[in-house]
Amino acid sequence: MLANQSTKTFLASQIRLSGIVVMASIALSVTLVWFAVADVAAEFRFISLLYAVLIPAVVAPLAMSYTVWQNLKNHHLHAEVHRLANRDDLTGLANRRSFTREGARRLATAAAGDTPLGLLIIDIDWFKQVNDRFGHEAGDEMLVHIARQLQQGSPSGALVARLGGEEFTVLCNVSDQQDLSAIAETLRRGAEDACLLYRGEPIRVTISLGVAIARPGDTLSSVLSRADKALYAAKNCGRNRFALAA
Repeated sequence: MLANQSTKTFLASQIRLSGIVVMASIALSVTLVWFAVADVAAEFRFISLLYAVLIPAVVAPLAMSYTVWQNLKNHHLHAEVHRLANRDDLTGLANRRSFTREGARRLATAAAGDTPLGLLIIDIDWFKQVNDRFGHEAGDEMLVHIARQLQQGSPSGALVARLGGEEFTVLCNVSDQQDLSAIAETLRRGAEDACLLYRGEPIRVTISLGVAIARPGDTLSSVLSRADKALYAAKNCGRNRFALAA
């Protein structure tokens, strides 16, 4: 949606620019011809001015159409490069690089506005068993499946990212620790209840979560570290659960 809107906006600006260039070309052509034929007969002056309008009215749009086409190709190429640099190719989620940059920005914004910010680190339980039993293609589909569940279960405006392997993260505004716990439970239950149908065979997995709320003076790294320790605690307590950071 955002990419389409960006392309539409870009194309509209190119069309407006093309219109300005065409009109300016006609105006300049007419002005130059007007002064050039000021002393000739009226009939010849009329024909000259007519050509002064027609030639740029035909040539300029053709030239600008080609220019717009080339600019649009470059725009699409730039958008694709940006997508590849900031999105995980498999799941379509933000990648670690994008999460680090956007997460730091959101943390600074939340601190300035005194808005609690919650971070959840999610790991798929026993993910290696999926790969070992069904193959790596099934593992890839499971990663996409869990990514979709996280997107659907996360609050509106949340930053959902894949950190690597079977590890994901969600960064979102919360009201308090109870709110963050409710989000974690929603995600945990959503993954537990959902089923991936792979080649006619249902595959179910669970997730473990470590959650933390940003404190004054926190960096993204320090919040991640606390959430990561909580994740290990959740796994050590039996998996398929969440643990709050100390």
